[in-house]
Amino acid sequence: MYKSIILLAASALSACSTAPMQNAANTQFGPCPSAPRCVSSLEVGSKHIAALTVNSAEQWQLLQETLLNMPRTKVVERQANYLHAVTHSAIMRYRDDIELRYQPNTNRAEVRSASYLGYYDFEVNRERVETLRKLFNAAKNN
Repeated sequence: MYKSIILLAASALSACSTAPMQNAANTQFGPCPSAPRCVSSLEVGSKHIAALTVNSAEQWQLLQETLLNMPRTKVVERQANYLHAVTHSAIMRYRDDIELRYQPNTNRAEVRSASYLGYYDFEVNRERVETLRKLFNAAKNN
């Protein structure tokens, strides 16, 4: 009986999973899903979050280091102006993706953070990006 319930719950959760967030050929962010579990600097409305100000290649490196020093965060893919990382929640080990794309011509890094499973993220992705912004700005000023 319990095995059936666990199997049913796992099936339901896997049905909520999302595809990889970006197009591997050009590192363009995919759109946020309709469910409220994603924020992106390229979205409008409630899913929008401001891009990060990055004024140099050195600051781009610092931003990447800052993200990767956050708890339970690991690199999935890294290119010259692109970083895709995954982080896991502390207790349930839920996977969340975060992407950064540096645009040196505009002095900004676009950002996208999305929960991989479930419907609602309880603002975890927005809080993660704002924490990254706070840590990065502090590191820039040191």
